[in-house]
Amino acid sequence: MTAPDLQAYVGIIEQLKSSLNSGNFEQMFSLLTADLPKSKQFILKMELKRLSQRCQFFIDLRGLVDGDVKPYVYQGKTHYMDDNAIKVFAQGIEQYGSYTVGLYEEVRNTENNFRVMHRKETEKRVRESLTRAANGEIEQELAAGSDEEVDQPQVIEFGNYISRRDERMNFSIDVAVQTATHRFTASTSDLSVSGCKIKVRKQQQQAKIGEKIVLFFTQLEQEFVLEMSNGVPYSIVDIEQHGQVNYWRMKRQPAADEKKFSLFLQNFINGNKLRYKVNLDNVHACLRTKGYEQFYLPKFSALPIFIAVKDNITIPVSTLTTENNKYTWQYFLDEQHKSVLISIINAKRLKARLEQKSINNSCILYCFTHAVKGKLFYYSATNEELAQSPELLPIFLGFGASKPSWRVFHLNFSTTSAQFASVEPILPSTAEDSGTKVSALVNGFIQDIRFIIHLTDITSEESTNWYQNYSYQQSQLKLLANFGHKKRSDTPPCEAVPIHFVNLRAESRYLYKTTIEIQQANNQPNLSGYSRDFSVKGMQIETLLPVNFIKGDIILLNLPELQKISQKHQLSALPYEVMAVSKNRTIINLKVAGNDDKHIGQVFFQQLIKNNRSKLTQAQETPRYPGLSTALRNMYLQSQNNLQLFIQRKGIRYEINTITKGKTAHSLHNIMRFGQKEADTIDLTHILRNSAAILQFAQQLKQMKRFEQSNEFILFVNVAANAKTSSDIECKYSYEFADEKAIKDYVSAALQHGLLFCYRLNLLRTNRPDIDYFATELNYISTYAIHKAKLIEEELWSIVGLLDVIDISTEIFLRYGLKVSLAAIQQAKLAFLSS
Repeated sequence: MTAPDLQAYVGIIEQLKSSLNSGNFEQMFSLLTADLPKSKQFILKMELKRLSQRCQFFIDLRGLVDGDVKPYVYQGKTHYMDDNAIKVFAQGIEQYGSYTVGLYEEVRNTENNFRVMHRKETEKRVRESLTRAANGEIEQELAAGSDEEVDQPQVIEFGNYISRRDERMNFSIDVAVQTATHRFTASTSDLSVSGCKIKVRKQQQQAKIGEKIVLFFTQLEQEFVLEMSNGVPYSIVDIEQHGQVNYWRMKRQPAADEKKFSLFLQNFINGNKLRYKVNLDNVHACLRTKGYEQFYLPKFSALPIFIAVKDNITIPVSTLTTENNKYTWQYFLDEQHKSVLISIINAKRLKARLEQKSINNSCILYCFTHAVKGKLFYYSATNEELAQSPELLPIFLGFGASKPSWRVFHLNFSTTSAQFASVEPILPSTAEDSGTKVSALVNGFIQDIRFIIHLTDITSEESTNWYQNYSYQQSQLKLLANFGHKKRSDTPPCEAVPIHFVNLRAESRYLYKTTIEIQQANNQPNLSGYSRDFSVKGMQIETLLPVNFIKGDIILLNLPELQKISQKHQLSALPYEVMAVSKNRTIINLKVAGNDDKHIGQVFFQQLIKNNRSKLTQAQETPRYPGLSTALRNMYLQSQNNLQLFIQRKGIRYEINTITKGKTAHSLHNIMRFGQKEADTIDLTHILRNSAAILQFAQQLKQMKRFEQSNEFILFVNVAANAKTSSDIECKYSYEFADEKAIKDYVSAALQHGLLFCYRLNLLRTNRPDIDYFATELNYISTYAIHKAKLIEEELWSIVGLLDVIDISTEIFLRYGLKVSLAAIQQAKLAFLSS
């Protein structure tokens, strides 16, 4: 980009660009710069030479422009540009004669570049502010105050679908209401065959939910013969308060000649659908709920473990897996690929959870493995179990954290039932059925499920380093036998059921295990491992030891076993690019390096798949029980207790204005409601640090891909003693501290002067909307209100990321070795959250 001191000469530079490589350049230059000093002429000539230099940079505009970016090949190199940038690039090649530095800068500064748009928007705001200041308007605005309404953050409850049996029409007519003691006039707000909503002034009549009333349709009786002289009986099911008006939601009760009246209402509503608006409130609410669910469900990192009770014995029978939690599932598979969850989630630990009375029934689970003679042995302990044996706590944490297999999990417990597996139809009975029913086969599988354990991996390098500070004696290690799990010969099967949503993979993967070697520099021995699956252009491998690779590294791969079956291809030193590395640093996603279709590995696997497609097992992860994934998903939605913050991109701005939660209470939701005048309102100002946190999240999101693992942040919420208003709450993020010691000091000080809540925020980039998940509801709304359907579609397409919030307060206190009473802290938190 041309330097600021040369901006005054941009016109001259633009005129001379096309003649840089021509024979009359010097003549043109002298003509256009004759009035300039020699020093300026020299600087201009140097700038033009810089712009005309050949450029070797790759252009990658993914996430940088407001447009659809696609591959664009030029002279063997693949760039990533949108249509606007491609047009500028083509024009530049014609102008410069080749790919130059000047052309690179032009493509990077197109009108739809977010950085350019932001700069222009800022400049516009500054100019407008200066103009208003000159006219004295700013002072007038400040004196008058701002009448602009701030959008109230909305809360969506997952799994909460409001179903209606009949279509409801927005229809206002006068009615007479007869209660047990009074008769008065009101008006309807909406009407259906089985119910209606009426508007009543507060001073007219007070009522209670469940009260029986009689309704007289006085205005309808002037036009139609209803033959309902005794009125129509209703019962009040809900009362909504809006200022000086109450809305009574009512359900019709059985009465004489009700079939005739029902037929009249049905014909009346059908005949007036196009004249009066059909009430879409419940379908609209369900559509938004399902829209946000389909972003979260393929991404959640907690591993739901479904526990069945058979003959009074608890057995883990299945888990629900995603791309983000499958590593947790794989961690609990032993050397024979059998699940050890029945030992980890044993009857003793389930009993402890059942006896727990806290608002969030959770604990911290610590785990590591030990290999002996080819067998893998598991050791685990909860924070509660370690508190009962304080002399073993430093031994377990200190030694365990020194092992590569060390893991820290947040364990949450909830009850469930097979009845939650099915969903009642959301749409009226006159529309297409949008519910889900469970087959007899699936019902037989889930009928004994009573509990769900949610395991979330919260291990981090920082926490592991702190746990390693716990000191112990080598002679004390034998005491850890109390936390070991013996091998079982009767391990029951546990089904890993993948959650099914839109598939974003470009090509099919095939399961195949074969030996691999990664070449190392400086004559170091090769790293050994094996493949997990492969495709034409990629592979997932697992190494025996943790690696230090990061995304973007190029590794050289040997395939010794496959080399034995191929004489045509040299399967050694194959270049692959690292795309992602698992948290335990042993599982690596790879793609072929470069964009050359002649990559030996790519050619080999293409022929291998073509010749052996019928013999290879495609990684479709199809469950044995069709419909089981949907049933378990519905059960999970009714029990999950995390909280999510959704990030939307609107133009160049990023916003967080929607939170989602489960049916159980979440402490952060209660904190956001603290001090609010209205019970249903929340305040995001503090936890977002007046939008400063959004900028931090946005910067991370721009660099993330959909398939990448989450980025983690820790949010500290410090509540002052005897807090009365939201101003008594302070929020800070881990990135605001200089180092880990500063965080520990802050935590210690906060606990001495009030309450401290600690949350781990997992930042994830969302997939594109899976329209099939909510297509039925979307089509129904489109029939009656196309504008509403378009608005909600635009809202869903604007979502680019989410933050999954997990309460890790207990783990933070143990991490830093703080001597605190967890029971006392829990009691104080309960008192605050219920205030």
